[in-house]
Amino acid sequence: MSRFIISCGGTGGHLVPGIAVGQALIKAGHEVSFVISQKKVDERLMQKYPDLHAIKTPGVAFSKNPVRLAKFLLELAKAIRFGKKTLKDGRYDALISFGGFTSLGVSFAAAMLKIPIVLHEANRRPGKAVRLLGRFATRIYVPYGVKIPKKKSGQVKYAGYPIRDEIRKLPAEQSKEALGFSPSANIVLILGGSQGALALNEWGNYSFDKLAEQNMDVLCICGPGKDKFQDREKAGGNGSTRKIKFIEFCDNMAAAMSAADVVVARAGAGTIAELARCRVPSVIIPYPHAADNHQQENALCFEKQGACVMVPQNQINRLYEEVVELMRNENVREQMLRNLERVDYTNDTTKMVSDLEMIARGENK
Repeated sequence: MSRFIISCGGTGGHLVPGIAVGQALIKAGHEVSFVISQKKVDERLMQKYPDLHAIKTPGVAFSKNPVRLAKFLLELAKAIRFGKKTLKDGRYDALISFGGFTSLGVSFAAAMLKIPIVLHEANRRPGKAVRLLGRFATRIYVPYGVKIPKKKSGQVKYAGYPIRDEIRKLPAEQSKEALGFSPSANIVLILGGSQGALALNEWGNYSFDKLAEQNMDVLCICGPGKDKFQDREKAGGNGSTRKIKFIEFCDNMAAAMSAADVVVARAGAGTIAELARCRVPSVIIPYPHAADNHQQENALCFEKQGACVMVPQNQINRLYEEVVELMRNENVREQMLRNLERVDYTNDTTKMVSDLEMIARGENK
């Protein structure tokens, strides 16, 4: 048995894959702790996993603003001291980092203490934290086909996106009923990631009348602080009652995705992996201001694999037609479902767990 500590807080995109790897390691008989941020999004998500050991670290996001930069540096110094004490007290064999500002302090502390550091990059364009910490890493996991130059032989390995145990395809009719819809509803799920997407929420609210005429219902997961729209109903084109529901946060993403016939979503790596796992067709709108434009890269790769339709946000006027076409065209949907199965096949953590066990034993190869 080895002891792992996983740094994965700050956003759902960092925390969710960290939880998934932790679940896999615990199943394999190891002990795991999680370093998370002090943000509410981390606390809320970790409440779903009361059996997991979470540790809150100091730290704030990097900023070029002089005042915020000074606070970042002060918090980073606190995080390094906190990380050194935590690592010594826990006698951990390896640190696994999923990037973000939360990872910096504990990763620098691990480097000082000569504890092996493993990095996981979920996006197709590596983020700042991974680029900075790569020089200290024993291993860097990246998506298939991604290149990181100037790294030691064997340091970089390909890995899929770790997915939590509870994310899986569920019976569609039961999922629809659980979310308050008719079991025969044609549901468009709008999903903006852990922080939500106001542009997508507004599109859903504005487009509902037209979607209802096509006999579609809408479930919009708005994100924290973005739930400003009212649920409402409208007669559909066939005389049935269609509804749109807005919720700030969803505790059962497996049910939400399994209930959906089409998803409209951002292009976070976690969202894409969960769409593949739940086998749901989607129209993807990359967030245009994502760091290093990584969502554009994620969406392009997903589309090239035939697993989604991509629409740039500056062409959001096309979104209604794309959603209707995907909902109605059975041939396209069936082909997309086959492609999603192929994409999901790459998101297997088995090889990653074996590699992590070897690193923890000091047998890096």
